[in-house]
Amino acid sequence: MLTRLCLPFLLLLLCLGAVRDARAAGDAQEGQRLAEQWCTSCHVVGQKGRGGDAAPPFIALANNPAKTETYLKGWISNPHPPMPNFNLSRRAIDDLVAYIRSLAANSHRAVP
Repeated sequence: MLTRLCLPFLLLLLCLGAVRDARAAGDAQEGQRLAEQWCTSCHVVGQKGRGGDAAPPFIALANNPAKTETYLKGWISNPHPPMPNFNLSRRAIDDLVAYIRSLAANSHRAVP
């Protein structure tokens, strides 16, 4: 009896966790749009070399093992000069990081 009552609750928790994880992963396509809007004056943001060269290209950040997802989120959240503070939402930061990570050489989710 107790198992029958607990099973639906456990399934609900698993579903909520999956939704949270998917949402936390960010949207690489939206991240690409944001990067093209806000980051191209200083960074090369695309795989085809579009953007400025005053700061590291996004593809270099994506392929640098030291630039983990946690590092990138922290850097974008609390930028250091000369990077401007755009006061981005957590969702926008997740999207930008998802886009940067999608550029990694071993990524199967690259954004065109």
